[in-house]
Amino acid sequence: MARLKSSEDFNLKGAIIYSAVFLVLIFLLTVLQTTCLSLIGVTPALTFAVVCAIGFILGKKAGAVAGIYAGALMIILGGVGASLSPVLYAFCGYLCGAFVGWFLSKNLPSFIIYSAIAGVLLEISTVIYYGLFSESFLLWQLTFKLLIPEYFAFLLCVIPAYALVFGIYTLFKGKDKRKRRNFN
Repeated sequence: MARLKSSEDFNLKGAIIYSAVFLVLIFLLTVLQTTCLSLIGVTPALTFAVVCAIGFILGKKAGAVAGIYAGALMIILGGVGASLSPVLYAFCGYLCGAFVGWFLSKNLPSFIIYSAIAGVLLEISTVIYYGLFSESFLLWQLTFKLLIPEYFAFLLCVIPAYALVFGIYTLFKGKDKRKRRNFN
């Protein structure tokens, strides 16, 4: 069995640090979202925006893992009922990472477009959820009282989520490069 080189060991340590930082970030944002954050009577999907940003910046695998974790936390902490949130969050995190370079380049306007598409998928799942489990389901009432405000509250969170994930990524990426220069 081959032994890992010191640079590969360092990359593994970096991946563990990235994972720990982003898992703690997702946990804190999920607690904030499910307990006290509310804009105009609607809770924005701040955790979902961060999952999309992680997928976009760190790649499709990181987005999928962050999505599963965030979706499971949403169920555990009571943000949503028993649902397919982990699957939806993982799917959207994966797609935001997979579409980078296929259709648009890796920049902020592209991220906003991908997040807007992911937000539409989130709202479609909300309609399906209400259609299956609500006793009185009026689509026009659901649209104007919940879906539209929730969607625009999500879009307000997209740029801060991108800035937060990109800032953490840049902070650790800079340290990673400095330490690599010292090892070589």
